[in-house]
Amino acid sequence: MVAAQSKMTISSLATADRLDILEVLTRAETAATARDADAYVELFTDDAVLDGAQGVHRGREALHQAVGPIWAGEGSATFHLLLNAVIDRANADCDEAMATSVLLIVQQGTPPQVLHVSEITQQLKRVDGYWKIARRSVKA
Repeated sequence: MVAAQSKMTISSLATADRLDILEVLTRAETAATARDADAYVELFTDDAVLDGAQGVHRGREALHQAVGPIWAGEGSATFHLLLNAVIDRANADCDEAMATSVLLIVQQGTPPQVLHVSEITQQLKRVDGYWKIARRSVKA
């Protein structure tokens, strides 16, 4: 029981930080649903990395160029839904965090159709007082 308690202490993050991080993650999926590459990329650090089956993209400009074709491959009427986000701090200073979640990409229709399910791991950093995504890894 002591090991479980110390792990909870190490991974704990202030409630306000958890909510701020969840807001960033949700805004990223909202921007993806809206196909708003500018809003999406704004949520990332300057040197961010996006990696997965669609390749590895480094830096905001590369992310901006990559997301349009990725989203186009889904079709025009999809929703990006973030589920089951678990957020933990990544270091003792609480200026980095790790978030794991499930992403559902759902096509509109009657009935709606799940097009894709992915496990998403995101590393976040506090930059100028705001949480930003430093790395987003997509695993099918």
